Parts: sequence; C-alpha cells; structure tokens
Amino acid sequence: LRSEKPDVYTVGEVWDSIGAILPYYPDQLTSHFMFQLSDDILESVKAGNASRLYGGYLRLQDTLPPHRYSPFLRNHDQSRTMTVLEGDAAKARMASALLLTLPGLPFLYYGEEIGIAGDKPDENLRTPMHWTSGAGAGFTTGTPWRAPQGDWATRNVQAQDADPGSMLNLHRRLIHLRASHPALATGRLVPLTTSNPAVAAFVRREGDRAVLVVANLGTVAANGVTLSSEAGALMPGSEGPGNNLLRGPRAAQLTVGADGRVQGYLPFPTLAPMEIQVVDVGASR
Repeated sequence: LRSEKPDVYTVGEVWDSIGAILPYYPDQLTSHFMFQLSDDILESVKAGNASRLYGGYLRLQDTLPPHRYSPFLRNHDQSRTMTVLEGDAAKARMASALLLTLPGLPFLYYGEEIGIAGDKPDENLRTPMHWTSGAGAGFTTGTPWRAPQGDWATRNVQAQDADPGSMLNLHRRLIHLRASHPALATGRLVPLTTSNPAVAAFVRREGDRAVLVVANLGTVAANGVTLSSEAGALMPGSEGPGNNLLRGPRAAQLTVGADGRVQGYLPFPTLAPMEIQVVDVGASR
C-alpha cells in the first residue's frame, strides 16, 4: 500500500488487549481499533462508576500519537451499544458522548448514531440502515437481504433529524466540536478527581487551550460534586470557564492555582442522571 501511496492511512483489527496490540507499532498499520477502550467506556456507563474509564487511554496517550489508535463502541461482530445497555437510550447517549470527547481517532459503526439495536448472530448486526419510516426504511426499494430492526419505523434518521435533542444531533454536535476545537481532537487527557465516583471529569489540553468535560454516569442526580487535580492540570493563573459547548448552563468561575492545580472546584450545583457538559475553559494566561 505504501509503495502505491506513501501517505495511505490504514486501520486494522487485532481483537486483543492493548498490550497485545502495541507490538504492531510503529511499522505495521497506521492505527488499530482499541477493543479495551470500548469495554472500558461501556462498563463504566453500565456500572455508573468512572474508576476504570481512563487507564487504557492514559497508557496509549503516553505511548502513541492520537491519530495512531482508534477507539470505538461496537463493530460488525459485536452486539450493538443499545442492546448492550439494555435499551437505555440515556446510557447509549452517554457512551457516545464519552467516545467523542476522549482521545484517539474515534470510529462509529453505522446506525450507532441513531441508536439502532442488534444482537447476535452476526447477520443481525448488519441489518439495513434506518433512514426513514417509509417502505424498506429508506434503505432500498427492493427486498433487503435482512429485514431492518423492529424499531425502524420510529428510530430513524428522518425522525431524529429535526429534533435538536436527538441522539443523531448529539453526534453531529460533538463531531463538529471535535473538528473545531484542537483540545478535543488531539489534546492531552488530564483526569480530574471528583468527590462522587459516579461523576467523570477530565480536561483535554492542547497548548494554551483547554476543554473541561463533566459527566454524571449515575442514575440519580449528583449534587455538589467538586473537582480537584494534581499540579499542572491547567496553565498557572488561567481563569474561566468560557462557553458551554453543548449549549447547557454556564459553569461556575474557575481559578487555577500558581502550580496549575484545580482544588475544590464546583462547576455545576447539580448534575442530572446521565448528564454531560463540555465547557471551553479558554486560553491560559
């Protein structure tokens, strides 16, 4: 491939742990799908606990550039996210939001962006895309080799397109944010300590720009959750934050110590179950 196109970008599947995949770098494929990261996201959301969310990402971050590993949620051989999460749309939204705010070069399997369900055997994971509520789900005017999933008439692109709160539009918004904010695209991951284990909080930093992500993985509201960090989490003296990039409530004022440490920061008085907020911390001074 490289003899024909020196800058070709290749992605491979080694269905194993991060440790088994790393020996394929740097001289094999450009990137590999990271199954461990998929498991970590989904298990964190299922358990309502953020404790296992970062380990794999931090190991890869310290080993590879962000374009050389590819997180995802599900692929053509695995039960779909909505099925794994037992039809819980709020949890599926959270899993997708974490995927699209954490590092790496994320991939989406078709249909995940609208919450298509699907379970084994493999043929049932590769059913037609739900485009419309019309005949053939808008996928074909003929007879597809496999029927659409049973919820195609209500869970489709047409139904979600005009709904600003839909799963489809959450994906669109996060993909655009990732493309327009270098901190979300390639920024360094800095996990923050939270006063509630159900709440995940982390900073993505690129140069003097930073984005704060706060997510309640729990099924009950989280009140008064404070955030803290090690030294160097943000540039010393930076203050903010700026805009809520998901158009949610504005976060409280953030002041970073001279050592770059965040201490006892309360960004939001309360976080609803499965609520995630993405805040532009702004430029560090």
